[in-house]
Amino acid sequence: MKRLIASFVIIFVMVAVCGCAKTNVSENADVTLTFVYGDKNISVTLEDSEAGKVIDILNENNYNPVSSGVPSCGFDKNVSLKVGGRVFAIACDTCNCIQDLGNLRYFDIQQEDMDYIHSLFEKYGGYFPCA
Repeated sequence: MKRLIASFVIIFVMVAVCGCAKTNVSENADVTLTFVYGDKNISVTLEDSEAGKVIDILNENNYNPVSSGVPSCGFDKNVSLKVGGRVFAIACDTCNCIQDLGNLRYFDIQQEDMDYIHSLFEKYGGYFPCA
């Protein structure tokens, strides 16, 4: 009986840690850009075309392995994109890493996609690096 319970606990922990290996965001959600840093206090809902591109960038990305640790990029919920109910913190330096604040996992995106995200922040008054 103890072996059965121990096996169940091990399987449960493995599924909890590895079960959600990819990002998953709603394709029809509103996207809110937030940049609260220094003298800036920006919160804006993106236009449909911008939101669609952000959703495409954030959806279906592989999370970095838990064993890879925490990137030293610097993340803050005040520099983020909210898609529906999910919040993604954008690296405050210029690296192409994003933190999913819902599960505290990280993933990397292509540099041109991060350039697009940075351009959106800049369009609305944000800037990088911001740390």
